[in-house]
Amino acid sequence: MSFCLSMRRLLVLAALSSVAALLGACAGPPLTVYTLEAPTVGSDTAPSSGKIGVVEVRRVLIPDALDTQDIVVRSGSTLARSSRGRWASRFSLSATYFLTRLLAQRRPELLVTDQPQIEPPNYRLVITIDVLDVTANGTATLEADWLVMPRDAARPSLRQRARFSATGPVATDQDVVSLNMAVLKQLADAIAASTPW
Repeated sequence: MSFCLSMRRLLVLAALSSVAALLGACAGPPLTVYTLEAPTVGSDTAPSSGKIGVVEVRRVLIPDALDTQDIVVRSGSTLARSSRGRWASRFSLSATYFLTRLLAQRRPELLVTDQPQIEPPNYRLVITIDVLDVTANGTATLEADWLVMPRDAARPSLRQRARFSATGPVATDQDVVSLNMAVLKQLADAIAASTPW
């Protein structure tokens, strides 16, 4: 009886080992996780206590279909999701961090942050991305609007809208990431140029 139980256990262990080996053999290529490479805001800028104002960047608003960790390229009406690469976080979080760092680099005298502030900031910046599209022919398109709301209610809010594009290869996930970064940098430049702070 105990011999039969031992044999059954050995057979079960052998079967489990075989399944594990098969699953390991069928595993896909290693997954690469990408971030939007934000610039470092230099330590030579004024300390926070010396900043002349605070700009709070709200989480970027992106349509649900785009706000994923998938790296996608569109071909006609088909979206091809990368099997080898993912964003490190939901795209809205990565884009918010990236744009905040770009704006902080462009305006070092201000405290530009994506963290909620205890006291009302001098300005709140709300960015809405309606279109973010990278096509198989190597064209990236971004359509966005942004709203700058001053703390002083007597001052008007500023709303702007623009469209940006960039071209380049899309042979690798890194190429697609670079195209996303290119149009987001254009957006940051446009925001920095249009804002009243």
